[in-house]
Amino acid sequence: MVGPFFTQRTKSKFVFAGPSKSTETLFKDGEQEFTTADVVTEETIKPASKHTVEFLVSEACTLVWEVRVIGWDVCYGAEFVPGSEGGYTMIIQKSRKIVPADEIVVSESFKIEENGKVVLTFNNQTSKKKKLLYRSKTKPSSD
Repeated sequence: MVGPFFTQRTKSKFVFAGPSKSTETLFKDGEQEFTTADVVTEETIKPASKHTVEFLVSEACTLVWEVRVIGWDVCYGAEFVPGSEGGYTMIIQKSRKIVPADEIVVSESFKIEENGKVVLTFNNQTSKKKKLLYRSKTKPSSD
């Protein structure tokens, strides 16, 4: 319908997907660490709330993850919390606001030397619920 108003280059930036292919399509341009066979978890971020996702790690490895929030307009941050007492929490990604115009897949990795967890935080300060899609995997630590 709007095709006549855009150049071919602009049209090539649009992707349309039906419900059965939406998750696969949403992550299509993400890091090549993942394939369409990797499971994607979908959750809802309630309006005016903080939502966390935790990835537990019990051995030295590299944790890789991808996240996408439909419509973004949330603050996203990530940190590693060690499992042992007296350990120091490490900020992986300082909390930053990602606006809808960015509409990106965030792909990150973190080398872990001890057991603990990576905690992703999504702060939705809007009055609309958001859809969160994420997946992760571990790779053996390469020393």
